[in-house]
Amino acid sequence: MWKRTGAMLLAMLFLCGCESVQLEERSFPLAAGIDLQREEDAKEGDDRKLVVSFDFPDLAQISEKGKTTDTPMGMSLEGADMYHVEKSYENNTNRLLDYNHMKAVVLGEALLKNQKQLRRFLLAWERQENAARNINLFLGKDSAAKILSLTEETEGSMGKYLEEMLESQKDFRQKKTATLGTLMNQWHNQNELLLIPVLTEQGNRPTVTGYGAVLNFEYCGILSVEEAMEVFLCQNLLRKFTCELSAYEVAEISGLQATVSVDEVNGAPVATVSITGKGRMATGQASSAVQQYRLEEKIEKRLTANLQETAETLRQEYGMDMTNSFVSLGGLNRALYRKYKDQPQRYNQEVRQMFEVDIDLLNWE
Repeated sequence: MWKRTGAMLLAMLFLCGCESVQLEERSFPLAAGIDLQREEDAKEGDDRKLVVSFDFPDLAQISEKGKTTDTPMGMSLEGADMYHVEKSYENNTNRLLDYNHMKAVVLGEALLKNQKQLRRFLLAWERQENAARNINLFLGKDSAAKILSLTEETEGSMGKYLEEMLESQKDFRQKKTATLGTLMNQWHNQNELLLIPVLTEQGNRPTVTGYGAVLNFEYCGILSVEEAMEVFLCQNLLRKFTCELSAYEVAEISGLQATVSVDEVNGAPVATVSITGKGRMATGQASSAVQQYRLEEKIEKRLTANLQETAETLRQEYGMDMTNSFVSLGGLNRALYRKYKDQPQRYNQEVRQMFEVDIDLLNWE
């Protein structure tokens, strides 16, 4: 009996000791910024290297042992790919990188434009045993490293700050608008539109000032916040939407529902988006049933015109279908799906968009 109990105690002590050693030998970044080496710094004939910046918390924050601290630690390393970056970190610190607590990844715009290095990065990430796919994804307008360095005003880890920033958004149905997993789906399937929040510095804090558009795994450029919100609206991703009728008339629309149907008209696909919602005048107010009807009509016409204009602009400039209807084409129209099955780019260029908007105004006396 005593021998058996003693053996069990020794085994428990051994396992606890191993866990402690493993923890001390690991580093847990909460955010990573992935940039591409500057063109002038690359050797002639060589691919531009990755420049990876890490945002670390104090180890005590992860282990919950000992005194915690809000002071983050940062490090930046270069490497031909993520494997060499991680090996460089291991050699410099005698620690292994563990991505289990990662909150955010910020990609530099130059990397997003370079499909070869972007594929290498995603492949390396996909092969990581402890790397999640649902990590928040951002785009650094100037550089990812610059965004991760803005810790003076963010009171601690940049990874936590970015996560909390997304969680505070109330207009979206889901907190995560873009993740590493959705970018990986783009890489493998190349059949949809992905919008990535663009971060720029404002008042020493990162702020979303646009959305980087990736279509069929090709970087198109940056959409304005207003254009991106209209894209999200068409894809039924928003809870609320604001429509400005004039400087003195602003309507807030909630209870949103957006559905898409696709038909063939004169030999070309037409995606029709039907949008319904409940409107409330944030400024100005209807004082009669007649005025309410006129305001509803004004909201519907303005929103329809805005959506039509944005759809045409994005189609002409980027070959983009803002409704993202190709992803669901198999269920929406089998005949058109067979016609465009392996040609998402052709579909996006040929599809036209139509909009039907029905808004009920609530607040009038």
